[in-house]
Amino acid sequence: MSLDFSKMEVINQGKTKIIYQNPDDAGSVYMAFKDDITAGDGVKRDVIEGKALIDWKTNRDIFELLNRRGVRTHYISSPAEKVSLVKKLDRKINLEVIARRVAAGSILKWSDVAEGARFDPPSVQFHYKDDPLHDPMLDEAYIDFMIREKNSFEYADMRRINVEVFLILEEAFAEFGVQLVDFKLEYGIIDGKTTLIDEITGGSFRLWPYAKENPNLNQPNVISELNPAGRLDKDIYRMGGDLAVVSNKFAEIASITEKFKDL
Repeated sequence: MSLDFSKMEVINQGKTKIIYQNPDDAGSVYMAFKDDITAGDGVKRDVIEGKALIDWKTNRDIFELLNRRGVRTHYISSPAEKVSLVKKLDRKINLEVIARRVAAGSILKWSDVAEGARFDPPSVQFHYKDDPLHDPMLDEAYIDFMIREKNSFEYADMRRINVEVFLILEEAFAEFGVQLVDFKLEYGIIDGKTTLIDEITGGSFRLWPYAKENPNLNQPNVISELNPAGRLDKDIYRMGGDLAVVSNKFAEIASITEKFKDL
């Protein structure tokens, strides 16, 4: 399918995507992937040639799996390379919702949890999406209050969907000897319902390969069962890794998610 974006209205342009109005359907938009990669709330930025195509493939494979499993998402189809057709939002929820199975990353700095500690069930945290404020985390007790006293169904929905998606993707990556460590997702309201939106790509999660066959992942700390040094995720970029290495790791993720169609 050939799409001429020069004739389409740009609704929004983010760090890694451009959103175009669909002139043929007011209820959907085109989400075009860019070669850009960022970290540190957008402070660090580079361009990796070919990243848009890799991210598009990963996003396509993951959202098609989630749609098959009955998760409510904005994803409709991938009509052209580097482009997804998605449902238009009634409104966006300005939060990032993180789910964690294994302690890694920022949680090691703001809590006393040890790297590799296992959360069962996966933990869920809400972060207000604001780069200058460095995405501050919302208090869990306050979230509970909002659900209980203010009937804020969105928070309850996001918690539930985040864990549901985590378990689906954790199981899928496990088929290929990789542990889904954590991820961050975004949500919006479509037709009055809380819906998974945005993208799920190499920059959305941490992925650590298993360190051995048949690892014991049902213990309080699983760091000895995993291989953080073999990570496939954007931490390589955050840590100053070569852009070619980052590209190769993202391509490896795409080669795995391509097989999700058989799950």
